[in-house]
Amino acid sequence: MKLSVSTLGCPEWTLEEILERALEYGYDAVELRGLGPHLDLAESPTFADIDAREDVLRLLRRAGLRISAVDSSVTLGERDRQKRAETLAHGRKAIDIAAALRAPYVRVFGGGEDSSTSSLDRMAGSLLELCEHATNRGGVMLVLETHDCVSRGEQVAEVLRRARHPLAGALWDLHHPYRQGESPQETWDALGPWVRLVHVKDSKPGGTYCLLGEGDVPIREMLGILKAGGYAGDISLEWEKRWIPELLEPEVVFPQYASTLRQYLAELGA
Repeated sequence: MKLSVSTLGCPEWTLEEILERALEYGYDAVELRGLGPHLDLAESPTFADIDAREDVLRLLRRAGLRISAVDSSVTLGERDRQKRAETLAHGRKAIDIAAALRAPYVRVFGGGEDSSTSSLDRMAGSLLELCEHATNRGGVMLVLETHDCVSRGEQVAEVLRRARHPLAGALWDLHHPYRQGESPQETWDALGPWVRLVHVKDSKPGGTYCLLGEGDVPIREMLGILKAGGYAGDISLEWEKRWIPELLEPEVVFPQYASTLRQYLAELGA
């Protein structure tokens, strides 16, 4: 397993600063969730066109890093026709950026109002449309996160069963299913064959994010389950400072998570 860090946790940093710090702290990859004032990468001059994206690739090569994923704001379960068209257009742009940056995954959300049969069907239908676009963009995979109304592993697995597409996978956010009362083993048993990316963050009872080891999310157990299941992808720190400004600064959190995760993985022989 390798370590990645999301730009969600450092909204004030430039791309150059992000790459420099990620390398300094011992990360292997960067997950793109906005840059500076732009949450949507398609609106950022840094990713605006082919030449700009080539410049990003040169920076990555120089730093010896890669992009683990491009995170979109796609919500697959939109009921309104106009909103659905808008979210799919956003998804297609994210796929194009991921392909240009040689990123293997684009993260999507289920969204929707609930996990009813009709909502899951809408999610699967939208996911299929994006997968077809991805087929013509080098095979970028769409990974549906355990989040919002599909926070449990079985719910995400049900969407993926309905979509039945080789470019449809899962992102296991370790925090959300656990806080929904699903045990780590239950999540893996439901979702294991589809897991392509993992988000990590510790929190205290009630959901307040904290340094790794200061909360009660059983990260060691989760990493052990991933190792036993043969997972060899990225473990990506998603520190939600863009949404919660009062969280600890990235200069504190990023190195602490990297060093502690490497300690945990070494103890597991991973």
